[in-house]
Amino acid sequence: MLIARSVLCAAASLVALNLQAAAQTHPMDALTADEIRTATAVLKTDGRTKDALYQLITLNEPPKPEVIAWRPETPLKRAARVTAVNGKSIIEAVVDLGEKKVTQHATRQGVEAPITLNEFTNGVNIALENAEFLSALKKRGFTDPNRLYCAPFSAGNYGIKAHEGKRLLKVGCFDTSRSTNNLFGWPIERLYALVELREKKVLQVVDYGVVPVAAQEMNFTESAIGTLRPVENPTVLAQPKGSNIKLKGNEVTWGNWRFHIRMESRQGTVISLARWNSGGQERSVLYQGYMSEMFVPYMDADYGWYSRTYFDMGEYGLGLLASPLKAGIDCPTYATFLASTMNDDKGAPDERPNSICIFERNTGDPAWRHYEITNQTYEGRPGVELVVRMAAQLGNYDYLIDWVFNHAGEIEGRIGATGIDALKGVLAKTMRDATAKDDTRFGTLVAPRLVAVQHDHYFNYRLDLDVDGPVNSFQKDIYRAVSLPPSSPRRSIYTVSPQVLEKEGAVKGGTHGGHGSAGPMKLRVINEAQMNGVGNNVSYEIVHANHGNLIIDPKDSPAQRSAFLQSDVWVTPYDPNERFAGGDYVFASSGIQGLPVWAKKKRSVRNQDVVVWFNIGMHHLTRAEDLPVMPMVWHSFKIRPFNFHNRNPAVDLRTEFAK
Repeated sequence: MLIARSVLCAAASLVALNLQAAAQTHPMDALTADEIRTATAVLKTDGRTKDALYQLITLNEPPKPEVIAWRPETPLKRAARVTAVNGKSIIEAVVDLGEKKVTQHATRQGVEAPITLNEFTNGVNIALENAEFLSALKKRGFTDPNRLYCAPFSAGNYGIKAHEGKRLLKVGCFDTSRSTNNLFGWPIERLYALVELREKKVLQVVDYGVVPVAAQEMNFTESAIGTLRPVENPTVLAQPKGSNIKLKGNEVTWGNWRFHIRMESRQGTVISLARWNSGGQERSVLYQGYMSEMFVPYMDADYGWYSRTYFDMGEYGLGLLASPLKAGIDCPTYATFLASTMNDDKGAPDERPNSICIFERNTGDPAWRHYEITNQTYEGRPGVELVVRMAAQLGNYDYLIDWVFNHAGEIEGRIGATGIDALKGVLAKTMRDATAKDDTRFGTLVAPRLVAVQHDHYFNYRLDLDVDGPVNSFQKDIYRAVSLPPSSPRRSIYTVSPQVLEKEGAVKGGTHGGHGSAGPMKLRVINEAQMNGVGNNVSYEIVHANHGNLIIDPKDSPAQRSAFLQSDVWVTPYDPNERFAGGDYVFASSGIQGLPVWAKKKRSVRNQDVVVWFNIGMHHLTRAEDLPVMPMVWHSFKIRPFNFHNRNPAVDLRTEFAK
């Protein structure tokens, strides 16, 4: 029986190529293949987990004080955090890898673990073995399963009683008879199978009318595009003198920066222990940062579309669906590529090549400059940055996830979105057709019989900033207009009112106001006990570049599940168990969980170890230019020093590069 092609591609990417597993030498290193095998072997000797399936086997991080105090000569104590499934029960365990024993064990009921690649395959096969589903495909002219790509869509949770306690996927198919590299270009619309994964059966086949499959070319190979532009002269990045990056295991030193990187199944890239060297003294900036959740809701009420409200990290996994990076396109040819190791649902290691690339690049922009017209002097320095990159293929979308460091002491998070628009088959061929108004109610007619459905992208980041140490506070600098007296030649100015948060919760306002804010504001993590040379509290500010407010009813099921989007920014005290904004278990979750629930505790956040959570996003109003593959669109945020230094930290850069 046919297996979904995307699953086969994902499985193929798990094959190890020239990967050398080494003993881990840092407390934040990801688990090795041997450590995953050890964790599985220990659990399989435990009667409680003997026959379980293993969703996640990841590093159980040591306590934060131990990590901060760790030195290379310090012995490492390694442990694995395991999420396993046994029937309807979820097992949470911690395995001491040195002692080879289970040190923690708990059972959870009423929640669902993330879906696995094997479940993708099984869900599709179950649908394609169902007589009613096959009959509906035959009615549309499809009798050969090899002409189809069938996709397993998460079914979400919409309070439907018959779905309670079920582990569900919706399976819909695409015609691939003309496909070379676009599996999503020819949707077979209005036909879906609802699959129960545990019972291994189709609960319901929904067929609400035949729509002819679109006929035009949707591939995007050079041969499919037709007439191409003239060949261009090469524009390349090069490092003729070699790299300035020093890599020791998974720890990177570049310029004044030193930090650790690893890949995890759910979070993708994790940055830890980012420190800045000030005159020989290493100063802590970011203890840990990673993307915490990704939410992509589509805005169509049809049966096949209303449930497309994807929590891509909690339901699937950003690292789990990481794709190999291509030298010369995804990353410069001189980039350093790192492999990663995940686990499959049997608990065996899956080793993946080229999961992360690290490279530096000249941006073509100055790091700083000044031309003085009075005496005709110029001084400037070239801008160079360090990029840590991964790519994830989440269904039709491809995301590049970057962490970018520069010589001005800044860290930027960038998310690039490309891939293929989610397409809906319709009757209209042009906007002049009688059905066009109804067909395009929830999207744009981008080609004959194809509507690209409008949708949103939201990304939540968890930033554990440690500005000159873990004891920090969160400050809002609120801009306020001030009216001046008639005697002043000016009518008004603004002043800035600092406001330090005392208790955790949503930060009302934001960098651009809104949410009942008194005005725009600057958001900073400050150290009230540390000052720069002139007595200002050292701090790092958080700069939003992309905002996107959720425009659906707060009582709607997807809005409840993504309640962390109720505010752009949240602040909580550090808790190692509060890791994901949407909660630990998002697949088929109901109601509000995670960040908004934790924040109700109203714990103190002044002069505490604080964590900042914030959202960036956009509303994607689809367009013809998105076909057949979308141009890259970038979203970003930045954390940058604010009175952390006594002067511009990039002023000491040299004019020229090494000869």
